[in-house]
Amino acid sequence: MKQDLVDLHCHLLPGIDDGARNLSVTMELLRQELADGVAGVVFTPHFYYERTTLEEFAAKRRDALKKTAAAVREQNLPLAAKAGAEVYFTPALPTLDLRVLCFAGTPYILIELPTTHHPGGIEDTLFAVQQQGYTPILAHVERYPYVTEDPTLLYRWVSAGALAQINAAGLVRGGHTARLLQRYLRWNLVHLLATDAHSPEHRPVNLRAGYNELPGDTAARLRQNAVQVFLGRPVDPGEPCEPKYRFGHWV
Repeated sequence: MKQDLVDLHCHLLPGIDDGARNLSVTMELLRQELADGVAGVVFTPHFYYERTTLEEFAAKRRDALKKTAAAVREQNLPLAAKAGAEVYFTPALPTLDLRVLCFAGTPYILIELPTTHHPGGIEDTLFAVQQQGYTPILAHVERYPYVTEDPTLLYRWVSAGALAQINAAGLVRGGHTARLLQRYLRWNLVHLLATDAHSPEHRPVNLRAGYNELPGDTAARLRQNAVQVFLGRPVDPGEPCEPKYRFGHWV
């Protein structure tokens, strides 16, 4: 298997969030990544501003990284990895030390929006983050009902400079979500594909399967974008198309 993929969103660090519960599960998931052809991983444990301090989060992540790195060295796994976070949206985000939360050595920061409601202040918060030199990556944009109902929201955020990520599972499972994601891709509102893997059985590594659901040129573009992000290099997202609502459908 050619090692040519990068997973920018996964919960593989042991015992830090709702992902891998221990180091054994972490190593099983990392072996899944390697078997899938993944060469680089960004560990993105959940960070909730309202639940923990940045210092506590950083300390727990550092401990989990040390354990993981030691096991990876011991088993001689050929995998490049770096620390990041999946940051739950808060208007306080621009006041935090974003260097702790961004993908290490890059200007990219993964931000999760609420799935239960459309919070106010998204545009202002994303703009303030960008003013500090960081590029927001909006996590699994297929999961937000208010975006599904009105994809012009995503168009506005992307037009203003954010990148959008989708989960491979949404493509692999097919059905309504897969059709929705294909529309997002057709409108050039999606730039990155990742696993959001949590467990070997229920939310496994499936990156290559996701890419296999895409047209060849689209898959190649998203693969290259992921490499650029991992290396901290600029991504050229291209020009997004604004969705139009006609005859009861978004086109």
